[in-house]
Amino acid sequence: MATGNTDRIIFEQPLNERYRTLMRLEMLFLQADFGIHGDEEWHSRVALDTLADILEILTRGDLRSELIKELERVTANLHRLEENPGVDGDRLYYVIGQCEDIIIRLRSQHGQLGSALRQDELLSSIMQRSGIAGGTCAFDLPGFHRWLQQPAMQRRLDLEDWFAALTAVRQACDLILSLVRDSAIPRSQTAHDGVYQRNLDRSTPYQMICVELPRESPWFAEISGSKHFITIRFMQQVSTLDRPFQTDRDVEFVLRCCVL
Repeated sequence: MATGNTDRIIFEQPLNERYRTLMRLEMLFLQADFGIHGDEEWHSRVALDTLADILEILTRGDLRSELIKELERVTANLHRLEENPGVDGDRLYYVIGQCEDIIIRLRSQHGQLGSALRQDELLSSIMQRSGIAGGTCAFDLPGFHRWLQQPAMQRRLDLEDWFAALTAVRQACDLILSLVRDSAIPRSQTAHDGVYQRNLDRSTPYQMICVELPRESPWFAEISGSKHFITIRFMQQVSTLDRPFQTDRDVEFVLRCCVL
C-alpha cells in the first residue's frame, strides 16, 4: 500500500502473509470511513461493499488467533524494553495495556470474527450478490434499494452499528501496524541506475519495508523481497497507456526496514 503526507509519498511492502492481511484490512477500514461519513447513497454503497470485502477476509483461516498471536508477540517484545533506560516507561506501559485489552476482547468473541454480521438478512443478501458485477442493482435487491433511500443519518447509524462489531479487529490492525512502522530508523539510500538490493539479517524477523520519496518524484517504488533479501526498483510511467519502465538514473530515497 502507498500512503503519504503533504510532501512525501510512502510505498510499503509486507514481508509475510500475516502483514499482508493486516495491511489489506487497514486499507478497507479507511475506505469504509469514507463511505460511512458521506451523505450520498453511493457513499453508503462503498461502505457496504467494503464491509463485504472485510467479512470475506475474515472467513479465511482463523484470523482471531492470528491477531492474538501477533499481539502476544508484540507485547512480549515490548516487555523486553522495560529495562532500557532510554524508553518512556509511561508510554510503554500504556501501549502494553492497549495490546492486552484488545487480546481480552478478541478472546471474548465466540465463533468466527464477524459471524454475527452474517446473520443480518440485509447484509447476507448483499454479500451473496457482491461477487456478481452489478449484482446489487435495485432490481436485484429491492430491500437494499429501499434501505438506500433512507435519510443519510439513519444509514450512517446502521453502518456505524455494523462496523462496531469489528472494532477490536480494526484496533488490533491499527495498533500492530503503527508500532511496526514506528520501530524503524529512517536511513537515506541511493538506488544506482534505479535499482537497490540488500541482504537482510537472517536472525531478524523483518515485517515490512517502507520507501519514502518526495511527492513530486516521477518514480514509484516497486518492492519485492522475503525475510532474507529485498529488491527495490524505481519505475516510471509517462502515460497510463504505456508500460512502466525502470529509470536508469540514480535515485535518492529513504528506507525503513521495520521489525518489532
